[in-house]
Amino acid sequence: MNSWYRALHAEILKLKHTMALRLVVLIPVGIALLIIAQYISIAHYMPGHHAHTAAKAWFSLGRSTFVFWCLLMLPLFVTLETALLAGLEHNNRQWKHLEALALPRNAHYFGKWSMAVLMVICAHLILLALIPVAGWVLMFAAPTLGIAGVPALGPLVGPVAGSMLASLLMISLQMWVALHWRSFSVAVSVGIFAMVAGFLIGRSHTWGKFYPWSMPMQVFGKDAHNMTVAIWLGSVAGIVVALIGLYDYLRRDTA
Repeated sequence: MNSWYRALHAEILKLKHTMALRLVVLIPVGIALLIIAQYISIAHYMPGHHAHTAAKAWFSLGRSTFVFWCLLMLPLFVTLETALLAGLEHNNRQWKHLEALALPRNAHYFGKWSMAVLMVICAHLILLALIPVAGWVLMFAAPTLGIAGVPALGPLVGPVAGSMLASLLMISLQMWVALHWRSFSVAVSVGIFAMVAGFLIGRSHTWGKFYPWSMPMQVFGKDAHNMTVAIWLGSVAGIVVALIGLYDYLRRDTA
């Protein structure tokens, strides 16, 4: 455990003043701005479109924000962050130096994997915290939407936590790809292709819950069965794939 903590701490230090760390904040802020623009547009072109109660309006805003996040931006975010994490060593050929340190090789792998998971968790929490800000802006910019009063975010906490768990499989797969191939282009290409496929597969009631890049979005759907499958399969399979990725990392020469 001490080795893992030291490796994770080293990853945090290496990420200081990098674009990878800035994206944890910038992408959720960008999502919030897009949602505000979308809702203002809805209020302008569909003036009769509003929720019946303030609580329903807050939940609708939060759900729309996270569906957009999970459908389009989360896969891209995971792709970029895992590729940038692996690139810290790939670009400067630092693997041999890293593995010469007094830490087991598996600590370096789990340090990077844990850092990727931590960044996804932080991005979720920042986006959740931005929903009240977006709501307060919309109270004045689009009052016909019915958003008013104290933000009712309680019903969102469970789905947000579930989407974090459901994203573990996607994170593990992208981390495996990013560490296995030195090329940044390969890791990004795989992630973008998978994201585009997820945009299509995620709409399928039958297959959406089984596709790693669409599992987080399933948590915000109306089907409780799909939600349960996505959370359990995403989290359990995510751990299994992380261990397979560790095996692949340990048996390779990273020079």
